[in-house]
Order: sequence, then C-alpha cells, then structure tokens
Amino acid sequence: MKDTVLRTSEQLGAAIRLKRKEKGLTQSRLAELLGAERKWVINLERGNSKAEIGLVLRALEALNLRASLIDAGRPGTLGSLREDASRLDQVFQRLQQTSK
Repeated sequence: MKDTVLRTSEQLGAAIRLKRKEKGLTQSRLAELLGAERKWVINLERGNSKAEIGLVLRALEALNLRASLIDAGRPGTLGSLREDASRLDQVFQRLQQTSK
C-alpha cells in the first residue's frame, strides 16, 4: 500500500479494511489481536469517528500501517512548530512504552 493522505474517518476505515484483507485477517481475528470486539472493528472500518484512538493506533500497528502527522501550513512560527512536534514525539514515545 502506498502512502496515502487520509482526510476522513471513512478513508481511514477503508484503508484499514483493505490492509486487513491483504493480510488475510478476518474482522474477528483482528478484533482478537486488539483485545476488542468484532463490532468495534466493523465500526472502525465503516468510519465511525468515535472509535477509541488507542485501539485505532493498535489496529494500525497490527496491520503494519503507520500514522503520521504533517503540518500542512498551519499558522505559527517555525520554533513553535518544532516545540509542538517535540512534545508530540514525547507523548507518542510514552504511549508506545505503555502499550508494550
């Protein structure tokens, strides 16, 4: 799967569904890997925007997908953008450590 910019929860759900099928996983098996219910996977693939972000990130990891945040020209100085990115990196590192 090539790099794709996702702008909606529906696009994210479609990408997850495609990758799950590429890996030969059923919705039930993916749910089992995530410690979630199959209904949660169904809702995620439908683009349910209320899906728990922690589980979404675990689903991406289970499917060997990566989420990236890219500043698309938001207002602010370069210094403040670097600070924000640095803080986000710290948060993501902590999240990865606690999920292992």
